[in-house]
Amino acid sequence: MIWKANIGKLMHAFKAFRGSKPIFENDKLLIVKSVCKDEEIDNYENLKDYIIKKLKNEGYDIIENPEEIDEFVDKINENFMKEKDITPFGFEKMKESFKIIGCECDYAIGKKNNIMVGVTIYYDKNMKKPKFIEVVGLCL
Repeated sequence: MIWKANIGKLMHAFKAFRGSKPIFENDKLLIVKSVCKDEEIDNYENLKDYIIKKLKNEGYDIIENPEEIDEFVDKINENFMKEKDITPFGFEKMKESFKIIGCECDYAIGKKNNIMVGVTIYYDKNMKKPKFIEVVGLCL
């Protein structure tokens, strides 16, 4: 499962490896949650720019094509819903949910070799910290 090691390296790049916890895992899908401790995040205009920079630094191509993103989300739901009885997942849905409760939130999607990842960072607008990070990794 070498692809999962790449998710660990990505968490490390966000200074979020220590204390990270897998919240879902099977042969094709890994979802990890942690706290981003990278102080560099505060130097960016917005979360999306920061996430994109980190993904690019780790060799990921940024995915912005809506059809490719929809396909990624469909595969996540396929894997997730096989094992859990949950509402279908979606990055925009998650972003809007966090904004409703007063959080700043954004995400970016990247692809590297046979791995596609969605990285989401969110935090309470009033407190600014901690900045939570969730990485959804899918082996294609």
